[in-house]
Amino acid sequence: MKKQIITVVLVLFGVISNAQTAEDYYNQGMEKAYNGELEKAIKLLDKSIELKNDEYVAWYNRGMAKGMLDRNEEAIEDFNQTIFLNPDYKKVYLNRGTSKKYLADYEGALQDYNMAIKLDSLFADAYYNRGLLYQMLNKKDLACTDFNKALGFGIKQAERKVEECNDTTTIETFVILELTEKSEDKTYGFTEENPVKVGKGPNGGPANQRAYLNLLRDAQGKVLKYERLGSCCSYKSENGFMGIAMLDKYEVTFRNEKGKKKKKVVYISFYDYETPKILVDFNTIE
Repeated sequence: MKKQIITVVLVLFGVISNAQTAEDYYNQGMEKAYNGELEKAIKLLDKSIELKNDEYVAWYNRGMAKGMLDRNEEAIEDFNQTIFLNPDYKKVYLNRGTSKKYLADYEGALQDYNMAIKLDSLFADAYYNRGLLYQMLNKKDLACTDFNKALGFGIKQAERKVEECNDTTTIETFVILELTEKSEDKTYGFTEENPVKVGKGPNGGPANQRAYLNLLRDAQGKVLKYERLGSCCSYKSENGFMGIAMLDKYEVTFRNEKGKKKKKVVYISFYDYETPKILVDFNTIE
């Protein structure tokens, strides 16, 4: 009898000694994240949070991983919990602001960047990202002020932005902050003959393409996932190089009215501008 009891105790001890702690899962998750294995990192951080849900760094880093995978709505939920646990953590406001910007919540993004700077008046990354937002909103003076501060605080990439601020050459730009008209043409945006024309924005043509796609919502009211496939389809344009412009192709992933996952290719030009419209069977941000 005594022998059996000892055996049971040894088995139980073996189980306990092999148990993973929240810290173990966190460290393993961060290792996966550093190696670029973000999905695996998220799953390990899930386990860490299940075991100990009051560590703000676990919520924050899971939010970062989700944001890097363009799962910005989920990222914001994690950042919200991070702020609940540590409201003075400046980096979370910076990254929540960026996720909000990708969801076309520009006012919310600005508030978060402001909060990050309020917590640290020398926070160079916050000035730079707020400058990008101001530039996107076509508020050049405010953008340039932030770029100069970012450069002064050590952000090397702000140097090019400061040079742009000092450039007196006038270039026509177009700001895309909302979509108000819906196309009734089923070929609009889905064929190379009838592309969406977003023009060049304050942050450049590709930024305008992303601004347009960020404003679109699927039949479920959800954001689209998109990936640039490359350029194609030359056409004549006064704004193109030597009279020739190219289109960019984006593969968008979305769900239809029945909730079925679908993919389509959208053709977009930033060489020319016509007021962008909402694609057929799609919606925009409310």
